[in-house]
Amino acid sequence: MEPTDYVARLRAQANDPGREEALRRDRTLRRRKIVMAAGAGALLLGGFGYWLSDVTGERPPYEPYGERVIHEEVWPLEWPYSARMPFRNSPASGWADGADGIYVPMVVPSGGLTAKDVTPVLEKVRTFLAETNVSEDTLAGAEPTAALALLDPSGVDDAVRKDMVTRFDPDEVYLHESGIRTRGTMTHKVSAAGELSVHVDYTFVYPLVRAEGGPEVVPGFPEVARVAVRRQMTFTSKGGKLVLGAYASEVGNHDCSAPKDGYLHPLFAEGRWKAGEAAKGARTNMYDEKRVLPGGPGHCVTPTVT
Repeated sequence: MEPTDYVARLRAQANDPGREEALRRDRTLRRRKIVMAAGAGALLLGGFGYWLSDVTGERPPYEPYGERVIHEEVWPLEWPYSARMPFRNSPASGWADGADGIYVPMVVPSGGLTAKDVTPVLEKVRTFLAETNVSEDTLAGAEPTAALALLDPSGVDDAVRKDMVTRFDPDEVYLHESGIRTRGTMTHKVSAAGELSVHVDYTFVYPLVRAEGGPEVVPGFPEVARVAVRRQMTFTSKGGKLVLGAYASEVGNHDCSAPKDGYLHPLFAEGRWKAGEAAKGARTNMYDEKRVLPGGPGHCVTPTVT
C-alpha cells in the first residue's frame, strides 16, 4: 500500500461519524469486565474470610471442623473422642486389657512366710481389684457382693466401701467394646512381726458411650468419653479376710457436681471443656505414677488428659 493511500484511510476513519460510538461501547464493555472481575474476587475473599472466621472464631474449641479432611489420629485434644478411635491421644492406649493388667508378683519367702502363705492373699487382692473395677456386671451397676465379702468389715465405713467400686449408670452410658485399659503395681512385704502387707497402685481407664447413642462425631461413630480411676490401697490379712489399711482414690473426667448415687458420670467433650475452663489451670496428670494421692476416698479431679 502506498503511504498516501494509508494516510487517506486513517483520515477517513477519523472522520467516520460512527467511530466515537464504537469507542464508547468498547470502553463500557471493558469497564463492565473489570467490575465483574473485582466483584468475583471480593466474593471469593469474603467467602474465605467467613470460613476462616467460622472455624477459628465463634466455634467452640470442642466442636470439630474439617473433620473429614484432618485424620482423626492428629485431631486436637479438645475435639471429641469417637468410637472409631476411643483411646486417641491417651497414654493408656498401649496398656493391658482389663484384668490382664493386674499382675500378681513373684513371691519370695521372707519373714517366716512361704509362697504358700503369701500367694493366696495376693490372689484375693487381685480378685478384689478385678471384681470391683473390671467386672462387666459391676461396671453396669451390679453390687460386687462376693468381692466385698473378702474384706474384714471392721474399719471400712460406707463411704469407703462405695468408693472402692467403679460403677456406671446403665441408663446413662455403657462400656465401649474396646474394653478397659489397666496399669499399676502390686507389691508385698513382711514386717519384723511376721505380718504380710500388700500395697496396690492401679489406674483404670474406661471408654464410655451414651446409652441413647448421642451425636455422631463422624458418620457411624458416636462420641466416647473416657474416665480414669486410680486407686492406692494397702491390705493385711486376718482370719482369711483382707484388712484395709491406707486408702486413697482419684477419679478424672467425672462430673464432680453429680449426685452421690454410687455411679460415676463421665463428661463428654462439651462438659470436659467446661470443666477445664472452670478449673482455671488446676489440672491433674492422672498418669504420673510417682504422684502419691492425698489420703481418703473420692478425690474428683480435672485431668490433663484421660
